Formats: sequence, structure tokens, C-alpha cells
Amino acid sequence: MVTALPDSEILVRQWCLSKTSITDLLGTRVATNLPTEPTLPFLVITLLGGSVDESEALIGRADFQFDAYAGNWGGDNTKNKPDYQTAFNVANTVLKEAFANQDNQITSSGAAVGYIYGFSVTSNVRRIDEEGIGLARYSFDATMTYRSNSE
Repeated sequence: MVTALPDSEILVRQWCLSKTSITDLLGTRVATNLPTEPTLPFLVITLLGGSVDESEALIGRADFQFDAYAGNWGGDNTKNKPDYQTAFNVANTVLKEAFANQDNQITSSGAAVGYIYGFSVTSNVRRIDEEGIGLARYSFDATMTYRSNSE
């Protein structure tokens, strides 16, 4: 019996939170959108699309964009101040984990969420100017290959 694929956004977020090198920089500040005036640095993961493998097992591929934000929000008559070094460091740390890690069973609150075979990094870390919000932003793309835990 084929089991449905797990939610890839939940799976990739839990993967980030399972990596000490990432949580040492971010704590739990990883989400699928940038909240209004979050504590920084912050990682936003955007699902760009994906596909399903046409084999006997249900294998998914999800294309993600990882965006690292850092700096100081303006407020109380202060000016926004981007922190390029921290944003780059966060993005590069996540990229290194994605490149290095293969075959990970991901759990949340002790329950299995899914299984990640690995990531294919499809672009290197790049700087994106964010004049509107005044924060440093570095980004890269990767494709995650995954399945449910019951295969």
C-alpha cells in the first residue's frame, strides 16, 4: 500500500531544526514566511515546486529557496541596519548541511514525520538586495528528495 507523501515544508523545517549548526545560529527562527519584525537572524524556506518519482515507491522531490535574513529593524526613529556577514553565514551553514547530509529520518515531538534521502543544491549562495525592508538577505536553492516513513 502506498502512503501519501508528508508535507515537504514541515519536513524541511524539522530537518533544519534537527541540525545543531543551524539551531546554534537561529534557535527555532525558521518558517515559511518572514513575520513582521522578527527576532533576527531568521531563515525563510519557500516551496517553489516539485515532482513525484514514477517508480514503485512514492518518492517526492521538492524545490526550495532558502533565504537568510539578518540585521536590525528600524523603529523608534532608528534606521534599519543590514548584517551581511550574519546573513551569509546562516545561508552558507544551511547550504553546507544540505550538501553534506544524506539519509535522515525526521521526527517531530517523537513521532516520525518523513525520510529525507538528501538534497541537491541547485544554486550557490547569492546576495539579494532588500532596500524595502533594509535587511541583509542571502539565498540559495536546493531540491529535497523524500518519502514517508512507512515505505
